[in-house]
Amino acid sequence: MLPDEARSRVAIACMKATSMYEQLRLLRKLLVKRGVYPVVKTYITLWEVMSRMYDAYMWMWVLNPTWVMDHAPVFIEAKQATRGRAVYYVTIEGIPYPILARSYGTKYIEFTANSHFTRRCLEMVGLKVVDVVHHAIDVDEASRARRLGERLYEKVHKDYGGRVVFCYVGRDDHRKQLDRLMRAVDILNQKARDKYVLLMHVEVRRPKLFQRPNVYVVGRFGELPHDKVMAFYYACDFMVFPSVCEGFGVPVLECMAMGRPVVHCWYPPLSEFSLKEYNVTFDYRDVEYWKTGAEQYFIMHMYDPEDLADAMLNAIDLKLNYPSCYEEMCFKVYEHARNWDYRRIYPRLADRLVGGGDGGACQ
Repeated sequence: MLPDEARSRVAIACMKATSMYEQLRLLRKLLVKRGVYPVVKTYITLWEVMSRMYDAYMWMWVLNPTWVMDHAPVFIEAKQATRGRAVYYVTIEGIPYPILARSYGTKYIEFTANSHFTRRCLEMVGLKVVDVVHHAIDVDEASRARRLGERLYEKVHKDYGGRVVFCYVGRDDHRKQLDRLMRAVDILNQKARDKYVLLMHVEVRRPKLFQRPNVYVVGRFGELPHDKVMAFYYACDFMVFPSVCEGFGVPVLECMAMGRPVVHCWYPPLSEFSLKEYNVTFDYRDVEYWKTGAEQYFIMHMYDPEDLADAMLNAIDLKLNYPSCYEEMCFKVYEHARNWDYRRIYPRLADRLVGGGDGGACQ
């Protein structure tokens, strides 16, 4: 490894969000392999740019217009000072409020979107998107987590007596629609009460909501290290992802990387990287636009809980009655997810920051 003073230095400002920090961790690994010294910051100042303290600059943020507008003059100066080595990588779950997006410095930033869905949302209000680079996973980390998950798999399936084991990992907010998941559980408890369980590693804001037969809260969201979350995916038979609104949806990709199919609604951006033929998917019924305090209209792909319940019943049938089909599903989603390894995805970002490589795969 080169001494710090001899290495290219890249300043990366990342907002405080678990999903962004995980992607930052993967990008840092790639940059270090290229002999780059990444300096992670909460804020990049105009003084740092004007003083030529770094060779390149990057922001990883959620595109709430007033959160982003303060970065505009710094981004513009950084792009000029580094001859284009400035990247603003964003996600969003809906359409930014047009009056905010067009009235502030946000409109002067050139964005790199984390999905084509994000790109469309930004372009609808006149913001400039110069590239789309999906989020990524670490295939090697998934392999290590699988070894840990094998032991957990034996315990989980011994504890629950051969039932089909679903899991949910995530927050409890309105985008995740855990109320709809619980209504689907009520249907399953009428039709297949003795055939399944749902294990939840969840943010427990409404504990009474989960007080249903066959639902077990086994941990609080955010408490487990990332490798143990991945092992938890492997220990179960399916992940259920009841969300109706995402900027990307990394848990779906991570679970596939662990060789486990996902039950989820088929909508963008999940449809950009999921595998419809080998996951268990269902269609949404309507699209609603929710005005929020997050300076955007969330695009909510609303489905009927009965459709989620039917998908889970289909998953139960596949696991119990068609084991060879289930094993093929596990293999196919694993193989598909490997295409999103960070060494294939993030060279596209690294090249814009420091050059070199072949640019990576365009997703």
